[in-house]
Order: sequence, then structure tokens, then C-alpha cells
Amino acid sequence: MIDILIMGGTWNPNGDPVTETFANALDRRRFRHQYVPYPAAYGTPMSYRSSVGFGKHALVQAIRDSPNPVIVAGYSQGAAVAAEVAADIELYPDLDVRAAALIACPSRPRGLCVGTDPGGYGVVGELAITKMLALHAAAFRDPICALPEGSMLRYLADMSAYMSISSPQEFAQWGASIVDLAVRRRFQRWWEPRNWRDTAEVISQANAYLTEGRHTTAYIDEGLCIELADAVNSL
Repeated sequence: MIDILIMGGTWNPNGDPVTETFANALDRRRFRHQYVPYPAAYGTPMSYRSSVGFGKHALVQAIRDSPNPVIVAGYSQGAAVAAEVAADIELYPDLDVRAAALIACPSRPRGLCVGTDPGGYGVVGELAITKMLALHAAAFRDPICALPEGSMLRYLADMSAYMSISSPQEFAQWGASIVDLAVRRRFQRWWEPRNWRDTAEVISQANAYLTEGRHTTAYIDEGLCIELADAVNSL
């Protein structure tokens, strides 16, 4: 038996239709799944990065508590959590993690996808997972995981990673993070002339997220969750 530890998306730490569709398609003779609680917040009551930090701690502890080998999984913010733990697995030599199954991951590297590659890459950048198999499900025109390189939405992601006004400490951390990005020149370079065409399409990219379901229902309607589960079942 292998445990699938699932991190839910933003504001849905206990699951949602996307993660449920994935989980229900897993082979129950070989896998059992469970959700790992974490804040799954964005701005309130804490920043995205703080939430991801708590999520990573919770996931590592859940892996450590599992009596079985583990596959880490997640959707959206939860996929970012699972991806960061998988990428840093060498820091945890006592953990037995076999693979990562990631849906709409904000740090998906370009070209990595189960099925048809929708192009682009994650809105927060690209995170390589080199010590285990990483399976990605990514929908066409989902700006969270398949965003063109030159989209101005990358600037919004950089600026809002630590966004929070829930406490003076969180607000100060937000400001400090922006200064740090600027001083260290770590902003994603969406403004370069070669990317102007992508930037001009930012309204369409935002609408794909806000009104068209490209980050949510597309994964169910287009069979991407089941496609990812089938890939896990074949391991």
C-alpha cells in the first residue's frame, strides 16, 4: 500500500471537486489517500508564502507519520507545497517519497506535463524536481501553471507572495519581501521587449482564471484529473 498525501488548493485545505476527482480515480487496491490540513490562505489570515511554509511543515510531518511509502500530491497552492517538499527531499533522508502528482502547480517547469503540454510555465516561476518522478496536470490557458513567459501576471505573483495586512508583523514582512526582490533583482522579467506580446494579452489571461474556469472546472471537464490519476495508477 502507498499513501497519497494530498494538499488542497487555496481556501480548500480539506479538498474540492478537483482533488476529489483525482482521488476517486486512484486504484484503491494499491493506494489510499488523505488530505493534510494546512492554512491554504492567500492574504488572510496570512500571506501565501506563510501558508506554504506551514503546509510544508505539515506535509513533512504527515510523511514521517505514514507507515507506508508516500506519493505527495496537491492542487494549486497545495501543489506548490508538495513540489517544494519533493524538490528538497534530500533535506529529509528519513522520508520515503516515491513521486509527486501535481495539479495546476504554480511552479510547474515548462514542458513537463501528463498528456498535451499547454505551453508556458508556473506563475511564480519554475521549480525543478530532480530526485523523484514529478507528474504534472496542466490545463491550456490556466494562468497559474501555463502562463506565457512575458505575462504581467508574473509581477502580481511576485508582489503578492507575502501580501497580508492581518497583523503589523505580516504587513512588515510583505514590505520587506518587495524590497528584497528589488535589491536582489529577483523579479520575473516580464517587461523585456521580447515578451511584450504576452503582456498585451494579460486581460485574457486574467479572465481565464476569473471567469472561464481554466484553473478549476477545466481539470474535471477535460479529464485532466483522471489522466493524472491514471499516470499514478500505472506506476
